[in-house]
Amino acid sequence: MQFKAQRYNGKLKAPASKSHGQRLLILAALSTQHCSIQNLGSDNDTNAMSAAVQHIINKSNPKESISISVGESGFALRSLAFVAAAFFETYELTGKGTLLTRHQLATIQVLEQLGLDVSHQNGLLPIVVNGSITNTQLEIDAREGSQFVSGLFLLAATHPGHWQITIKELSSRPYFEMTLAAMREFGFQYERSNDVFSFVGNQKLSCGHVQVEGDWSSVAAHLVGAAIQGEIRVSGLNKESLQPDKNLLTALEQFGAACKWENSELHIKNSKDKTPFDFDCTQQPDLFPVLVVLACAANGKSSIKGIHRLKNKESDRLMVMCEALTSWGVYYQIKGEQIDIFGVGKVNSGTLRTYNDHRIVMAGCVASLLCAEGQEIDAVSAIEKSYPGFVADFQRLTQV
Repeated sequence: MQFKAQRYNGKLKAPASKSHGQRLLILAALSTQHCSIQNLGSDNDTNAMSAAVQHIINKSNPKESISISVGESGFALRSLAFVAAAFFETYELTGKGTLLTRHQLATIQVLEQLGLDVSHQNGLLPIVVNGSITNTQLEIDAREGSQFVSGLFLLAATHPGHWQITIKELSSRPYFEMTLAAMREFGFQYERSNDVFSFVGNQKLSCGHVQVEGDWSSVAAHLVGAAIQGEIRVSGLNKESLQPDKNLLTALEQFGAACKWENSELHIKNSKDKTPFDFDCTQQPDLFPVLVVLACAANGKSSIKGIHRLKNKESDRLMVMCEALTSWGVYYQIKGEQIDIFGVGKVNSGTLRTYNDHRIVMAGCVASLLCAEGQEIDAVSAIEKSYPGFVADFQRLTQV
């Protein structure tokens, strides 16, 4: 599909956050009272979580085994791997698409620490879990990410026992803090000393009404596009959000874009100078593809750190974006955990291979701002995972 854009102009209501929505769906299932969720998204990951949760709570006999499909949602897999233990003695976790090729060893190791028996295919799906929890004193290596840590806490809060959980080397910390904030909204109580958590389980979580925030991850591509050329006003975002992708604003400000809040709307206006920037994407790896495009738009060397977090995503995002940089004719260097990109304010036209990764699709569309003939995207269906309306919004906002 061919994309060509000259500038951004218009208003956008941020789509619902799938990260926030998925957490609320689990907590609503664990709630002791009916919980109404407003502004729930319609993306594939949220739909997969909703269907899986409904399947779990509708299966009435805990003695029966159950097969739980999580679609392509990594968070649904790594959280429900634990939460399902609150409902069943034996359960199978299955998925599809790129999730089938992503290893889950960190999740499996924590399940085994709990005392559960886990069968798997060299760390790949399907995963079968059975048994009962015998250990509530845990030390967790969380350098692989925070999703399985969130799942552990969602289970532990409602499971009997005196829990002490020590977290080491926590990556994607802001997403775990999102989980804790959502749990507190449902009444979760705990004591904390740095990353050592103590609490009594079997807590009665409860909340009658919650609302899903707008998604900083989804609007990131539009914000970068407006910073490169044009302007945009976005409503529905939480200025105080714990979502880590909100940190994109620091890169946009370094780039020289005007970023300000007006009457709860975020207003982004393009940079005239297009200054290079430095950014650490360790805590927000989803930003990497579109940050590469921003670096191409800058005049000079931009540096992006934390690239070790990019391999076990929907694609190997470092490899894919390096392939794109080569196609675009933009010079880059990789030094350890950092990539330096030498932007010249434009890229070559060409065909971008997206490897069925929604973040690559969005980045490719924004890159069409930087070339006269536009960009050919090999497939756009991957956006259904997180932001089904992205192409329509992009085309509306970039119409000349």
